[in-house]
This record gives sequence, structure tokens and C-alpha cells, in this order.
Amino acid sequence: MALLSPITTHFLNDGQLMSDELIERGHINRTYMSVIRTDGVTERFIHQHINKFVFPNPPAMMKNIRRVVDHVNAKTPNIAEHLTLIPSETGKDYYLDENNEYWRCFRYVEGSTTFDIVPNPDIAYKAAVAFGSFLNKLSDLPTNDFHITIPDFHNTLFRLKQFDEARRNPAPGRIELAEDEIAFVESNRALAGRLMQIVHNHPEAIRIVHNDTKVNNVLFCEKTLEALTVIDLDTVMPGTVLFDIGDLIRTGTSTAAEDEQDLTVVQFDIEKFAAIIRGFAETTGKSLHPAEWSAMPVCGAVITLTIGIRFLTDYLTGDKYFKTHRENHNLDRCRTQFELVRQMLDQLPQLEKIVAEAKAATV
Repeated sequence: MALLSPITTHFLNDGQLMSDELIERGHINRTYMSVIRTDGVTERFIHQHINKFVFPNPPAMMKNIRRVVDHVNAKTPNIAEHLTLIPSETGKDYYLDENNEYWRCFRYVEGSTTFDIVPNPDIAYKAAVAFGSFLNKLSDLPTNDFHITIPDFHNTLFRLKQFDEARRNPAPGRIELAEDEIAFVESNRALAGRLMQIVHNHPEAIRIVHNDTKVNNVLFCEKTLEALTVIDLDTVMPGTVLFDIGDLIRTGTSTAAEDEQDLTVVQFDIEKFAAIIRGFAETTGKSLHPAEWSAMPVCGAVITLTIGIRFLTDYLTGDKYFKTHRENHNLDRCRTQFELVRQMLDQLPQLEKIVAEAKAATV
């Protein structure tokens, strides 16, 4: 409680902080939950310390988020599904503390739950529908109104350049354990440019997308398991819808945790893949560019390869970006991603058939 006591008052100065706790969730920002009592009413809130190393312009990022929250809420009749961003005492959507650190606050969505591993195809489908519906609500927002919070976020070619630099200048003792993973990257360089071809060649396909569609960024109702709302809006900015489809495939089709050390339990679930494709096709299919349909079978493999390269690069350079909790944590994460890529590519003919059937159903 000592840490959040001076923070909560700048967002909720009429309330009394009853308790707080650190939430071990996410790779980037530090997240806390607080319990605040105001006029006899107890509510929970989410407070986040924004990582300036990753997001060097928090005010611009928060401007993006405010734009999205207000736009989506205006199109969402059910208030229970609203995401509520709490402004600070200054009226801004962040608080800058005495150490020049940025904080923000959201109202906690009561009765909600998340999934780190998708239990069945139905949840995968509902997550896809939630993200697809979210994209539809943002479809009328002009792309030039949004600040680019992380340039080249899903640019696999740019991530390869970072990897190449890390390989040339690794931290001591790192490269020896990663020889197999380095070889895997080299053997899949041709895959890296598939989605960026759309970005470069078809600007008409670019729209505002979420860019971080991990399955645990959908809140589900604890009782009904219906999707409530989409969260984690830090990277909402222009891109192709395939960035979002691909990242949900990455996190929504794996039978194991993102950092699983036993690769024998890491399996790509093709039924969940089909459910995700169906969910996105039903919600966004009619607005997709032909080039997006064409690349859809491999978008999951491309995004998974991209994240794996980022984990490997961070491992090689000394774990500077992603939070780690054990030795070789980023290398474990990388290995899990690359195992999924192998399995996706092995089943590519089946994935192409699933996408073709989903496309036909949208006509």
C-alpha cells in the first residue's frame, strides 16, 4: 500500500485506499489493483506505471487511448462492456509523479475474467468476434489522427535487422545457447516479409487496428463466459487486420503457456485456428482487402515468428525489453514461438482450406 498511496490520490482524491496489490500480468508496464472506498462504496481500480523505455511518449499514447475508449464506448450500448479511463486531478489521462514517471488509472471491470490459454474453440471464436467487433467500431477513424506509439511494431523485416545487430553484438555468454534458434530464423527469412508486402503495396488496406491481440486482452464474463470488452490499448495504431488475426492465432491456438519449457506439450490446435478465422471473417470479412485474404493462412506464422525473433533478440542483448523471471526466460519464450511456427507451416495446406471456406462464406 505504501507505493500506491501517493498515486491513487491524484486520480481518486475523494476516496480512501483500503488495499492494493501487484498484478503479475504483461511484459511491459507494472500493473496494480487498488481497492478504494468513497462515501461508503468500495470499488476496484487498475493503476499502471507506464514503461517509458517502451513507450517514450506517454502523453501521445494516452491521447490515442482516450480517442479509442470514447469512440468505442459511444458505439457500445451496454455500459457493463465499457472501458473507463479515469483522468487525474489535472484533467489529463495520466499523472506525472515527482520522479518523472507516468501513471494511469482504469476502473476495474467487475465480474470479468481472462484466459492465458484458450480452453476450447468456443472461447477462441468469442475472442475473435470481440476483436473483430472492436475493429469495426474503429473503422471510421482516420489513421493520420493516431500517434505511432511503437514504430515498426509488427514489421518483421525491421525485427530481423534488430536480430542481426544483436547477433553481431551479443551480451556475453548468450549466443552459444541459441544456435538452433538462430538457425531457425535464417531458414525462415523468406516468410518474414509476407505481411509487410500488404503494408507497402496496399495502403488502402491500412486502418486502425489493436496490434496486441493476445487472448488475455479480452475480458470475459465470469458467469456466462461471453466476451465483455477488449483491453490493453497501448498499441492501437494503423496497420493491417492481419496483425490482429495473426497475434490472436499465436496466443489462441497454443495448448501451452507462452514461456513453456517442455516443447513436447506445445501444440498448435487447428480447431481453434478455424474458430478464430470464422470469428474474424464474420465480423470483418467483408471489409478485408484481397491481399489480406491471400496472406491470412500464414499470418499466424508470420506474427509468431516475429514475436519469437523479438524474444530471441532480447535474450541475445541481455533481456532489456521484456520482463524476465528466471534465467533464459526469453530464450524459452522464443523456443515456444518457433515450435508453433513449425507446426503452423507443417499444416499450411489445411490452413489454406479453412481460410478459403471462411472467405466463401462471407460472399
